Amino acid sequence: MGRKLIYLGCLSSTRYTDTCENAIELIKSVDNEYEVLEEAPCCGALAYHITQPEKLKEHVEYVNDWFQENDIEKLTTICAGCYQYLTKYYPQFLSDNFKVEVKHLLQFLAEPENLEKLNLKYDGKKLRVCYHDACHLRNAVIPIIEEPRQILESLGKVEVFEMENNKLNSICCGAGGGVYSIFKENSDYNTNTIFDQMRRGKALLTACPFCYTAFKRVANENNLKKPIIKFEDFLMKIKNGVDPLDE
Repeated sequence: MGRKLIYLGCLSSTRYTDTCENAIELIKSVDNEYEVLEEAPCCGALAYHITQPEKLKEHVEYVNDWFQENDIEKLTTICAGCYQYLTKYYPQFLSDNFKVEVKHLLQFLAEPENLEKLNLKYDGKKLRVCYHDACHLRNAVIPIIEEPRQILESLGKVEVFEMENNKLNSICCGAGGGVYSIFKENSDYNTNTIFDQMRRGKALLTACPFCYTAFKRVANENNLKKPIIKFEDFLMKIKNGVDPLDE
């Protein structure tokens, strides 16, 4: 039996350490065999946009060698970008030589047996939240769309207020692909459009650290009062019995 890895991703592990700790606690509360290896290499997702294919293939092979050397059989990542890249491009470059079972945190938690083990219930006043479908998750080889809604539904008094653009038709936050770096006004327009569609939602939840970064930046610039919350942080607040909207 191989090892089970919690793969945090570069952005989350460097900028959102509290979120990482929350994700680790949620995963290990369901399956304590999962572990974090501090020396885990970057998946190389951002390099895909700027690197020559042969250089990218070298990095993919390097990461896969690390997986094999550390006997990684299963991997759960909290990063939408890592999930999309590992499930799409690693099999393309490595074919049958890539043998790691990759899941995103949302997939992992939404499995019926894991949802039962997690057993989170919100017993406060009825709460209506919005969930944003990140591009990396909805466009993945195996899309992740219903899983977050299933998790939220299992909490009890939490209702998902669906925005006009949702699921496969959701609006890109504008953070990825260099859009913010080159076309900041276009990126901001996308995020503000998402905020406009929240309306009756009390908070905006996201499972993507890139989306979270964009949302927080634009919210701060425009003094938006509604909370922007990373999905695992929301769950941990409920687990700890505190206000899930308290940032």
